[in-house]
Amino acid sequence: VSFPESLRNIGKNAFDGSAISGNLILPNNLETLGSSAFYLCHGLTGSLVIPDRIKTISSHSFQGCSFTGTLTLPDGLEEIQEAAFSGTGFKGELRIPDGVSIIESSAFSGALFNGTLVLPKDLISLGSSVFKNCWRLSGVVEIPANIVAVPSRLFYQCTGLEGVKLHRDVEVIESSAFYNCSGIYSIVCEAKNPPTI
Repeated sequence: VSFPESLRNIGKNAFDGSAISGNLILPNNLETLGSSAFYLCHGLTGSLVIPDRIKTISSHSFQGCSFTGTLTLPDGLEEIQEAAFSGTGFKGELRIPDGVSIIESSAFSGALFNGTLVLPKDLISLGSSVFKNCWRLSGVVEIPANIVAVPSRLFYQCTGLEGVKLHRDVEVIESSAFYNCSGIYSIVCEAKNPPTI
């Protein structure tokens, strides 16, 4: 599935639930992607490259799509909204660009990414259940300094994680943040006062 290079906007629900199938190739000049644009497009496969001009991945944009390859996010990306990639079949390492400051709830929940997860250092807002059931993620994850509350169900059932590092300003660890993360063997907390659980 490909589009003309002149295309700059794909609107809300544009292909919601459609039967399009195969690889999805987004045009390089695409600037906006509406919410639920490709919601539940089960026929989509392969890898996906988000064009460089996209600053925001809108809510539910690719939720439930059956991609089988990797996901490439542009360096200029700033925001990933609710459930944007929830329930997708993406594999390989998830690289979140340094410029991303907002990741909303369930953004990547249930995806099949593997490898070590590195969260952007300038992240200021992190929603609940962002990586829920991403059981193939591994390594030690560091919570960025601007996140003072570890959201609920953030790493729920992420059984492959091996460790967590919490910075000195963290105040709260919300409910089920690390529920059944059975692989965690190391927790480093730099806070002067223990966070509230």
